[in-house]
Amino acid sequence: MKLVFFVLFPILIFAQEKNYFYVQKDFGSVSIFNPATNIINCGFDILQSASHTRQLDRITLGKGLKNVWNNISDPFSNIEVFGWDKFISREVLPLSFSLDKAQWVPNYTLHLVAGGFNFRMLYEYYNTNNYPAPMLFASTTFGVSHLLNEAVENQNYVGVNVDPIADLLIFNIAGPILFLNNDVAEFFSETLEMADWSSLPAYNPTFGTIENQGQHFSVRYKPNGWDSKLFYYLGDHGMVGLSIPKNENTSLTFAAGTVMKQLRTVDEVTAIRTISVDLGWIAGVFYDKENSLLASLIFSNRINEKMKLNIYPGIFEFYNVSPGIFIHIGSNNQLVCGLMIKATPFGLAYRSQR
Repeated sequence: MKLVFFVLFPILIFAQEKNYFYVQKDFGSVSIFNPATNIINCGFDILQSASHTRQLDRITLGKGLKNVWNNISDPFSNIEVFGWDKFISREVLPLSFSLDKAQWVPNYTLHLVAGGFNFRMLYEYYNTNNYPAPMLFASTTFGVSHLLNEAVENQNYVGVNVDPIADLLIFNIAGPILFLNNDVAEFFSETLEMADWSSLPAYNPTFGTIENQGQHFSVRYKPNGWDSKLFYYLGDHGMVGLSIPKNENTSLTFAAGTVMKQLRTVDEVTAIRTISVDLGWIAGVFYDKENSLLASLIFSNRINEKMKLNIYPGIFEFYNVSPGIFIHIGSNNQLVCGLMIKATPFGLAYRSQR
């Protein structure tokens, strides 16, 4: 049963006037948002984990795409091999709570909520920029981003892998449909102030690596009578904190939580893939204006990202150009830094060693 069509085109008839998530700005994280950066940040998001190489020539994309296709093109047979009870309890419904079995957590947070938000923002981007078929363009960009994400995550594995079945054929369809509802979009926009605070992706030509990529989202809620706002930052991490309003529509946010250090393949002996997650700690400070991230400084015990500083366009200006800049301290104290210009698909990066 060929269900992949619905991955790329969840719905093709939709019209709306109000933008809930994408408002053009020449500063911050919104200024670098475009379809190309979305594909890179989402498609290569897993490379933040130490279990996956950042070197493009070592990513077996063809094998990954083939195995993802083999699973999603015949989902029921592959689920039967894996086991329907395990699939439902681990991937679909919140019935398993141990770390190596609760795959439903990222499915709900990253694929349903964040995925639906991302799809709606892509649609609003294309609509704002007067593309002729914004729903078609948004569906295609969203589908390509997540298909690439699953293929890169799959790596060299060949066999039953139910994770892309749940991601692509359930949650990545339900999320966009959910966020096409204006009441849902309004709630996440105005009550929860959800925003895309993704990274400044860059390419390192010396080692052929992708650097500083990652899709991240912020959520803020202001309780009645509070000046500050409760804050949640999600991606391959979960950080909670407090957002304090400053002058000129700016905010300073402090947060901490847990982060994915690496993925471990638990069982491939039976040709059925089971994944476990190693968690670490993460903490950071964020500075934004009008909910567009201007700068972030994050520390963690991740293997390849111990410190990460992102400075977005709008902070510095050189000869009428305001670039985005990032600096990392990686494994073995590697220095990683780079620069990105607005409206480009990615920046250029330097790494002190492989």
